[in-house]
Amino acid sequence: MKSVQTNNNLAPLQGKTAIISGSSSGIGVAIARELSARGASVVLNYPWESLKGECEAVGESLATPWLAVCADLSTLKGPKKLVAEAVARFGHIDILVNNAGWVPMAPLWEAEPESWERAMNLNARGYFLLTKEVLPHLTPYKPSGAMSGALGGSRIICIGSASSRTPEPGQGVYAATKGAIDAMIRVWARELPPKYGCTVNGVGPGPILNQNFVDILGDSYETVRQEVEQATPCEGAFGSAEDVAWAVAFLADERSRWINGEYMILSGGTYMS
Repeated sequence: MKSVQTNNNLAPLQGKTAIISGSSSGIGVAIARELSARGASVVLNYPWESLKGECEAVGESLATPWLAVCADLSTLKGPKKLVAEAVARFGHIDILVNNAGWVPMAPLWEAEPESWERAMNLNARGYFLLTKEVLPHLTPYKPSGAMSGALGGSRIICIGSASSRTPEPGQGVYAATKGAIDAMIRVWARELPPKYGCTVNGVGPGPILNQNFVDILGDSYETVRQEVEQATPCEGAFGSAEDVAWAVAFLADERSRWINGEYMILSGGTYMS
């Protein structure tokens, strides 16, 4: 769990601790690296022991202190384990990024109850339980003594999906889980700040190019790429994990303390809500 010196002028998250669920691959890795580059200590998470080496390799690439915790967030005990180990190591939590998720794809006539249960347990209940567990350990606001409001405070950032607002065929189960997250963000953004001194926001990516996305599309990848490229005002058909990480880091920043209850759709303008 080595750390590398960071420049305080370039590290606005210096002294902060961030938990990032589902951070052994994909978007979670990009978020971990972005927050670490900005000075935050990072708690990584992976669901199964078979991924330990992969997750620890991510940790070794970070510039700040880190911890990798094996916890399956689709279970009732996983979120508690993740938060307990994070607090034991770092003492407090400033940033929670709910990211762990599973993407089932099937039309309704092919969707199975098992897919519904697995997706809901991880994508929706996992966010609910992890957020609830972290609340007592969040760093609260500090009065600023000025009319402009408080300083500091904690950040809860949920990775949703553009499919919660503009779903496509075959996304019924997945869109339902992300719709639940979308709704929870709106409630939590009103409910939690007065008691816990945090903000609550979401990031809803559209198509993000990674190996998992390519595997899901299979033989239809090129067709989908061309269709999305034609429908996207910005250059390129797909976003990158780094695009998502940048949006998360923006919401995690001290200067974003007045942003609360927002749901940022990242799709290059393909989807708007």
